[in-house]
Amino acid sequence: MKTLETDVIVVAAGPSGLAACVSAAENGAQVICFEKGTAVGGTANMGMGPFGVESRVQKRMMINLKKEEVFRRFMDYVHWQADAKLVHDYFWLSGNTIDWLEDMGVVFAGAMKNFPDSEPTWHVVMPEGGGKPGPRCASAMNKVMYERAMELGVEFYLETPVYELIKDGDEVVGVRAKDKDGEEIEAWAGAVIIATGGFGTNPDMIKEYTGFTMHENITTFEVPGVVGDGIKMAWAAGAGKSRMEMERIIGMPLPGAMVFQRPQSTIFNQGAAIAINRSGYRVCDESVMQNMSVGANIIGFQQGRELWRMLDSDAVEYYRTHELDFPSEVFQDDPTVDFEETWEKWAKEFPNDAFAADSVEELAKAMGVNVENLVATVEQYNKFCDMNYDDDFNKDRNYLHPLRGKKFYAMRYSSHAYGSCGGIKVDHTLRAITQDYVPIPGLYAVGMDVCDIYNGTYDYYFPGNSMGFCVNTGRIAGKNAAEYANRPMEDE
Repeated sequence: MKTLETDVIVVAAGPSGLAACVSAAENGAQVICFEKGTAVGGTANMGMGPFGVESRVQKRMMINLKKEEVFRRFMDYVHWQADAKLVHDYFWLSGNTIDWLEDMGVVFAGAMKNFPDSEPTWHVVMPEGGGKPGPRCASAMNKVMYERAMELGVEFYLETPVYELIKDGDEVVGVRAKDKDGEEIEAWAGAVIIATGGFGTNPDMIKEYTGFTMHENITTFEVPGVVGDGIKMAWAAGAGKSRMEMERIIGMPLPGAMVFQRPQSTIFNQGAAIAINRSGYRVCDESVMQNMSVGANIIGFQQGRELWRMLDSDAVEYYRTHELDFPSEVFQDDPTVDFEETWEKWAKEFPNDAFAADSVEELAKAMGVNVENLVATVEQYNKFCDMNYDDDFNKDRNYLHPLRGKKFYAMRYSSHAYGSCGGIKVDHTLRAITQDYVPIPGLYAVGMDVCDIYNGTYDYYFPGNSMGFCVNTGRIAGKNAAEYANRPMEDE
């Protein structure tokens, strides 16, 4: 067995763990980080950038958004069902964190919105080597943090999962791990930070704690290793359970999920595509679904937790000659290019998810929804378009396009999730606490293992929040853990 000693141990090297490593080291701690994977970055390698408010990037872009406004609007959004002190500390640090990352060498393309009614808080990272930002560009940020941590002397043990916390009485004093060769490691430390990314790839935990069933009514990124092991270790050490939920957005079911993200499917996110449930009825003002979390709530309320977005060939032609209603910062390609050919192909390849037909009746049969109801729904909707007034949901008249084309298309939607939220109960300093709110000495937790601030619906009005929460809680916990580990002995 190998024995190690250090000031601070960080369990996992995603964005929260990497930020914790750098922060603890900058605050004078010796740091060891254990990561079960072969590389660092975790789920954030799939993303694009973190939240920030009052950053230098925003100031250069003449964005005058204030943290006080963001805090008030966020807390109103979650009905104050969150740790307001933790939200405050996160928001107040977030702009400085963007500056901190820039000073390390991270290059940001800018502070962007996710949809027109959102705010420009999403600090999208420029990909390594330049080029156009898109999915996975945040991996460049993770690489910079990793390199900075190495410069500061942080030791990384890859392919070395931690499986147990070591306690001395009530205090957490280390971890037990096993390397890729099977050798046991006992590592002793003044403080331990859990940053394992949640339980978003664990079907059993998802079912038990959120009620969703993987591949049936929800899909996730399924990042290997994000299975809740850090949460379970904290619980075993006495930590309480926080609110646990899935970070839901609009999604597409397997097997076509990843195919449908490139790019022709994005036309179904536009205002002209009506939203239909299993009964064949329209369910909402479709323009609100540009907020993907709101869209996930609408989907989750329907029969079978699914719905269909439907449009016609005239709408496709309209978007071919006009600007999109809701352009995407993520998927920027023109969705009308080769749309007809692509969708006919996908309708054959994914018959449960993509649909194309020559009439509304045929489309309804293919979708498996009530034919009579869908025909009546389309007729009523067309009358609304002719009146230039949506008498059902008051959708903006700019998005009213009648469905009278020669071809009809639909796409099935279910819930998707970036991952999970919550699990380990913490206070605003990121100390793990018991169910009775008693701090567990020496134990901290960060990132999605503790993120229960959304009260059921991710706040897309301030995009970048997940990654922002991870990086900022990592910074906060790294500083606090370093101070705890290096406290004078008489303070024990």
